Amino acid sequence: MKTVKTRSWLVFFILFVLLFGLAVYYFSEIKNEFRLLERVNPYWLIAALCGQFMTYFFTALIYQLLLKAYRLPRLPGRWDLLKASIISLFFNQTVPSAGISGNTFLVNFLARFNLSRTPAISLILEELLIFYSAMEAIIISLLIACMFVYRSFYSFKGVLTAGILIYLAFSLVVSFAGRKNMLTRLYDKVSKARLVKKLFKSINKKMSESDILKNEVLVWPLIKSNIPMAIRVFFLQLAVVAADGFTLYVLFLGIGHPISPFIVLLTLICTKVISILPFLPGSLVLYESSMSFFFASAGVPAGTAIVVTLVYRFLSFWFPMPVGTFLYRQWLKNAPSEINHPAC
Repeated sequence: MKTVKTRSWLVFFILFVLLFGLAVYYFSEIKNEFRLLERVNPYWLIAALCGQFMTYFFTALIYQLLLKAYRLPRLPGRWDLLKASIISLFFNQTVPSAGISGNTFLVNFLARFNLSRTPAISLILEELLIFYSAMEAIIISLLIACMFVYRSFYSFKGVLTAGILIYLAFSLVVSFAGRKNMLTRLYDKVSKARLVKKLFKSINKKMSESDILKNEVLVWPLIKSNIPMAIRVFFLQLAVVAADGFTLYVLFLGIGHPISPFIVLLTLICTKVISILPFLPGSLVLYESSMSFFFASAGVPAGTAIVVTLVYRFLSFWFPMPVGTFLYRQWLKNAPSEINHPAC
C-alpha cells in the first residue's frame, strides 16, 4: 500500500514539474491570453466554455456506447467517463505521443472495471477508426465545397487533400493494429517512449507485454456486428467537432466580428490536419500560427484572427490543464482500492 502511494506521488510530481515548466516557458503567452479574455463579451465567453465542456461530454457518450457492447457487470458511469475523457486529453496534450499517452491511460482506466487488455485495446481501436471515418467525411465535404461552391479558397485545397490521405493512412494502420505482429511493433514503440512507459507501469504492474499480445484484436468484425452503435458513435464524433467549432464561432461573436460557420469549420479542420503529429505539447506555436493563418487567408482581419485563436487555445488547452492534473491525482489516490480487482 505504501509503495503504491509513493509511486502515485512520484507520477503526480513528474506531471506537475512538466506542467509547471510549460507554464513558466509560455508565461507571457498565458498572461496575454488572460488579458484577451477581457475583450470577449462575458455571455459569449460562457457559451464558449459550454462548447468546450460539450466536447468532453460527447466523448464520454462515445465511450459509454462502445462499452455497452462488452456487457460488463459494472459499467463506468457517465461522470467517470467524463473525467476519464478530460484526463485522456490532458495526457495527449502534455505528453506528445500521437495519442499513445491518452489511450494508455484509458486502457488502465477500463481495467478498473474488469475489462481485460485485449477488449480495452479493441474498444480504443474502434473509437479511433470511427473517429478517422468521421474526419474523412468532414474533410471530403469541405473539399467538395471548396471546389464547387467557395472556389476562392485555393490555399485550403492542398491541406484538405493531405488530410484525406493522412486519415486514410491512419485508418489502415488501425485496421491492421489488432494483429499480433502489429501489436508487437506497437508495444515496442510505446516502450521507447520512456516517460509514457514509466507513468503507466507505476500505476498498474499488470501492464505487461503478455497481457497485450495474448489475443488478436479484430476491429472491423466488432463494428460490423453492431452497425447501429457504430452509426451513433459516428454522429457523436461529428458532434465533438461541431462543439469545438461552436466554441470558435461564439468567440467571434463575443468580440463583435460575426463569421460564417463554414469558415470556422474549414479553419478548424485544416488546423487539425497541420498539427496532427505534434512534436511539442499541444502542438504549441504550430497550432496557433496555423489557425491564425487560415483565418486570415479566409478574409478575417489578422488582429481578430490572432485574438480569437489565442482565447480559443486558452479555453481548450491551458484552462483544462489544472483540471486534468487534479482529476488525475484523484484517480491515482483511488488506485490502491480499485486496482486489485482482477481483470477478466
